[in-house]
This record gives sequence, C-alpha cells and structure tokens, in this order.
Amino acid sequence: MPPVPHLLRYLRALCVGTAMGTLALPLSAQIAVTAVDYGTTVDTTNRTAGNVTYLNQYTPVEYISTSLGTYNFNGPLASAVNFRRNTSSGNPNNSTVFYQYSSTSNGNATVLGKGDSSPTMSEVMLSNDLTQGLRNPFANSSSSTSSNIERIDFYFSGGYTVQEGDAMVFFDLENVGNYGDGFRVSAFTSVGTVNGVANAPNAYANSGLLVQPGTFGNAVATPDGSNAKYLRATTTSGDNLASGQSITTLDTNSGTPNSNDLYLVGILIRFTDLGLSVGQTIYGYSLMAGDVTASSGSDLVNWNNSSVYLTNTDPNSWGNMDFMGFGAQISRPVPEPSTYGALFLGAGLACFGLRRWRALRATPGR
Repeated sequence: MPPVPHLLRYLRALCVGTAMGTLALPLSAQIAVTAVDYGTTVDTTNRTAGNVTYLNQYTPVEYISTSLGTYNFNGPLASAVNFRRNTSSGNPNNSTVFYQYSSTSNGNATVLGKGDSSPTMSEVMLSNDLTQGLRNPFANSSSSTSSNIERIDFYFSGGYTVQEGDAMVFFDLENVGNYGDGFRVSAFTSVGTVNGVANAPNAYANSGLLVQPGTFGNAVATPDGSNAKYLRATTTSGDNLASGQSITTLDTNSGTPNSNDLYLVGILIRFTDLGLSVGQTIYGYSLMAGDVTASSGSDLVNWNNSSVYLTNTDPNSWGNMDFMGFGAQISRPVPEPSTYGALFLGAGLACFGLRRWRALRATPGR
C-alpha cells in the first residue's frame, strides 16, 4: 500500500502561508527516493556493437516510494535527449557510460541492459533502464573518462503541460554511504536555433534549481536484486557508442557488500519546485553541472558561454554526478486508497442526488 502523504504538514504550511499572504514553500525542493518497485523482466534478443554485447534484459521501474507518497511512470516520454558540448574549448569529444555487466574477457563485455547494433548516448538516457547510465558527464578534462558535456536537454516535441504533482526522477550511481552528487536543473519554455542547432532551448523559465550533494535517498534495489557489478566504457566518438568502447571494471562485487561497492540512490523533483505553475507549457528540461553560474534563465541558453558553463568542471566535485539511463519519462503520483474512497463516495452521492431530483420532478404536482 502506498505510504500516507504528509497531509498535516502540508496543511500547516498552507495555513502559515495564507496568514503571510503567500503559500509557504517546502524547505527542500528535492525529495529522496526511499524504495523502488520493479515490474517483470523482459528478455529480448542479444545485440552486439563492437566489443559490447547487450543482453537486453530490461526490468522496468513500476513505482518509487517517497515521503510524498508513491509515484509511477505513466507520464509523457521525452522525444529526444540531446547533449551540448563546447567544441571550441579544446576538450575532447568523449563519452563515458557505465553498465551493470555479466562478464568481461579480453577487452570485451557482456552487459545486462538495453542496446542495439548502433547504440547512442541518447538511447541510454531514453531507456528508463537502471542497469546503465552516464559516468561523470559534466566533467571537463583531456582525460578519456571526461565526457566534457555542458548540458543535457530532454526535449518534448509539441510541449508538455504541467499537471499537479508531476515530477522528474533521477538516479545516481554512488559509493556506499554517499547520498548523491549535485547538479542544476531548469525547464525551458521554447525552442529554436541556437549555435546553429535546431530545436535547442532558446528560453528558460528561470536560472533553475541547484540540487546539493548528499540530498538523495538511501541505497535502493537494483533491477535484478543483486549486489550489482559495474564497468565503465569510454569512447572518443562523441555520442556514438557503436565504435570500440574501452572497458574498465568499476565494481567487481562478489556478493558480499563492502565499502567499495556502488549502489543506486534516487531523487524526485516536482515541476512546481522548478518555479513552474500547474497548466504551464514547457518544452523540456535541462541538466547541467552545479557550478553553472546563471543569474537568469537567459544565461542558460548559450552552452558555449564559458563564463556560465565553465569548461574546467572538476571531475571530483560538480563533475562527479552520474546519471542512470532514466529521467526522460515524467512521473506522476499514485492516488491514495482514501482518495479513491472519496471519489467513489462523491460519485455515489452525486448519483443519489440526481436520482432524487428526477424522482421529485416526476412526482405529480411538482
């Protein structure tokens, strides 16, 4: 059964806000994910790209639990996920991903997740697959393990209209005892041509929300329920993952958890916590490093502006955030059983009232 929402806390905030002439906002805009419920694993045909074989064993996330209640994933899915790099900065055009793996041998790897014969970074982030993701995408350096991405844009063709309670959910791959790295997120309200690229954000609602490190939840279960083992795969071909990926194991878990293991931690961010209103239409949202220095939404438009999007983001600080292949589908709250009861009661009373009204109208003399 979904956890009971903190109704009294909300009503207290509402009363205080009303007395002050404004609605009191929560102290923390981001909400920790406390548990994940998975659906049935779908096992499809293996696919190989270069030296990586994808088993395509996909276990979907059905629900997550938070202090706000239970959320599912039946909202719109982004049309595309695009990666913005400052190619004039001199940093290489790399990509670093990580996979939960089954085996490795002589530079080859067999991994659990979704993949085809021509995999891309965009496919990883659209996969909703918690066995794969991006490793330190915002890190800047000449190292092959730094992807040198300045911004990740989740684009919804035709726009998306904010509904009450709708949220984004992201997961980080963390060392045991750590609770997530930081990043900035902002919603964009229109698209156009920017830096010669079509359908790029050309207006943002505001400068965004800074998610501080250490604000995710405790470790949650992996898709297959195991103490998973992970590898890192790097390429020098930008978003194209089809060429040979350089394989390095990150976590060779043997089954007994220890301090060097990697775990999943999650966070939920409601659209209203990004300064948006219910009924407002946006065209997506962008992820960026926490060291982005924006004073307004207009500062975020040009990812080649190195005074805003720094090109020396430290891999050990704001460049340390990992993003699982998740976050492209909008999450929505699951109504509480009491809510269903109230709806059925209201519907029953309405039907009773209608029948009573019709009966009175049918009575002679009325």
